[in-house]
Amino acid sequence: MALPVSVGDLMSELTVTLSDEARQRLEALAARMDLSLGDCLHQAIAEFVESWEDHLRVVAALQEDEIRPILRPVTADTP
Repeated sequence: MALPVSVGDLMSELTVTLSDEARQRLEALAARMDLSLGDCLHQAIAEFVESWEDHLRVVAALQEDEIRPILRPVTADTP
């Protein structure tokens, strides 16, 4: 399955190989949502990229030597 992938104003073609089961599930979801396979894949890719970019930004921030508060559980003997 080759679908155009939007990058800004440019489009690029990407070939995706899916198992028969994954394709059937994707087709069923697309039909239920009244979307094309391409629309579903565009959304999935956009969500994947955004999620991992956010995750990697957080990991990078945690690896910096910045001072951060440390949370500890409150116990009966906590002042």
